[in-house]
Amino acid sequence: MELLPNSPRAAREPLLSAIVPAIRADTELRRCIDSIRLACGSDEARCEVVLVMPSDSLEEAKGLVQGVSIFVAETRRGIYSAMNDGIRASSGRYLFFLGKDDIVLPPFGAMLDSLERDGGSAAFCDVYWGKEGLYGGTPSKWRVLYRNFCHQGIVYSRAVIERHGPFVRRMRVQADHLLNIRLLWDARLALDIRYFKGGLVWYAADGYSSVARDPVFWRLYPTIVHRYVGYFASLLLSLSRRLRGK
Repeated sequence: MELLPNSPRAAREPLLSAIVPAIRADTELRRCIDSIRLACGSDEARCEVVLVMPSDSLEEAKGLVQGVSIFVAETRRGIYSAMNDGIRASSGRYLFFLGKDDIVLPPFGAMLDSLERDGGSAAFCDVYWGKEGLYGGTPSKWRVLYRNFCHQGIVYSRAVIERHGPFVRRMRVQADHLLNIRLLWDARLALDIRYFKGGLVWYAADGYSSVARDPVFWRLYPTIVHRYVGYFASLLLSLSRRLRGK
């Protein structure tokens, strides 16, 4: 099935939309899609897989990759633009974003069962960070101000994206950090976050976003701190930057 990102959503509402942006179809992408289906099952009412790619890569992907529910032609370049395209084309009550080299582990299905049974604004879990071991921890509004949570370890409700999204396209690698700050500092939504201890996803940790800083995010960071923590904290941050020449 192929949809353009602005097409109306079909009359269905699966539990989860797994959104995978990719540039080309290859073995890593097949492995990622297979891992989603292994953990979540093949039932489209439980999980739909949305693959977002450049339009000139779609035909090759259709012949190579199985288990995809919706093929989406990206509207413009950029990872967050592709993630936004996937959001618009998807229908799930919950949204989950993966890179093509990431792997969903079988215990992820139990977290999905819990969301289906008990609901929640979002679910956080630990991830295996490349070769470094487990990364994650209990969601905290204070921690997220200085250290982001890996988005491969987060399942967002559509309500979170509608309230605090979409992803800011001007940011290159930390638009999900901004979204997580907005989520964890939203008192109503934060009370309904679930945390699942243990690695449920393997994050490849070898992409650009794992090592780069986002100049737009860091330029706006004092404003973010001012909004959520207060003027005094923002002032201290700005003074500290001036002293360090940053």
